Amino acid sequence: MGTLTDRYVTATVRELAPDQRDDVDRELRGTIEDMVEARLDAGPTADRDEVERAVLVELGDPMRLAAGYSGRPLHLIGPTVYPEWRRLVVLLVSVVVPLAAVGTLVVRLFTDDVAADGVGPAFGGAALAGLTTAFHVVFWTTLVFAILERTQPDTGVMGWTPDQLPEAPVSRRSVGRSETVLSVVALVVMALALVWQRTSSPVRVRGEAVPVLDPALWSGWLPLLLGLLAAHAALALVAFRARRWTWPTVAVGVALDVAVAALLVGLAQTDRLFAPGFVEALVDGGWATAGRDLRVATVLGVLVVTLWDQVETGRRMLSR
Repeated sequence: MGTLTDRYVTATVRELAPDQRDDVDRELRGTIEDMVEARLDAGPTADRDEVERAVLVELGDPMRLAAGYSGRPLHLIGPTVYPEWRRLVVLLVSVVVPLAAVGTLVVRLFTDDVAADGVGPAFGGAALAGLTTAFHVVFWTTLVFAILERTQPDTGVMGWTPDQLPEAPVSRRSVGRSETVLSVVALVVMALALVWQRTSSPVRVRGEAVPVLDPALWSGWLPLLLGLLAAHAALALVAFRARRWTWPTVAVGVALDVAVAALLVGLAQTDRLFAPGFVEALVDGGWATAGRDLRVATVLGVLVVTLWDQVETGRRMLSR
């Protein structure tokens, strides 16, 4: 065949896995040859080069053809997962974004010099925090859904068969895609917040950004916390692949929860969690007992959330 066919076949097979390329190369060349010969037999006066070009136009974009051979989707979020993606994005944006904006506004009102600068910078910082949070929520939710759709291509509506129907009643131990994405995105947002509070803290003292958490923790404790969050995300994906929580995965999850709680409570109790400059800014803003209140609120909050998580996990595993 001519140069166009060589270029077309090369452009197609380079999109495939190495173990597919030789077979597809031979099959595609044979298909093009048969199509060209069939058209020439139907109209022997036609120019071969023009017929070859027409056949390649009919076959279409090599990338689309390669996707057909490999079964790889050519969309970021397809109709299989779009309804779940949309519901989860709306839920996260409606809950997480207002929390981030309001939290930033409260901190800025305490730490900014409102008498001199007014409340404009505080509201501007809150709006920026909300927009940044919305961007991260949408980005990471979309990314996780795209990954899950590609690693679990036959779990949605497209290609559905009755064999995919769940048992009735559905066990609470089963793991759904939305639940997995929610867990992973929440963990990613938490990890990004740890980094963001150091690089782009909303707290300002004399125009300088003051981190919320003690920068000294980056020498060991905060990287450990990020590692524990990454382990939590990996565990959620493992449970999703298995389609259900099992006692071994639950045991690992409990161990990770306890490790995170022990780390945060230990740092809070020894007054090493929050940056001194952050606490001083709150005190200067009129919150005289900021150090003590933050310590108590952190310890109680971590213990309540951890205990509640274990109770819910136990109820899930003991239910039918």
